[in-house]
Amino acid sequence: MKKNFWYVYLYEDKDKKDIFKIMKFDTINEMSKVMNLKPAVLSNYFHGLIKPRDILEYCVIYQSIPL
Repeated sequence: MKKNFWYVYLYEDKDKKDIFKIMKFDTINEMSKVMNLKPAVLSNYFHGLIKPRDILEYCVIYQSIPL
């Protein structure tokens, strides 16, 4: 079985031009512990249900799709 991963691209500013760090996570729960946010907030942001706030203004979240 192939596995999905979550990637967080953290940028230096809100314009999201210069990448500061790229992080890879197995689960949203793991990501929430590192980013100090609730898993529901991360999921809602990823699905476009809420506007970015706090650290989310400086990042983009991607989910890998196994082929």
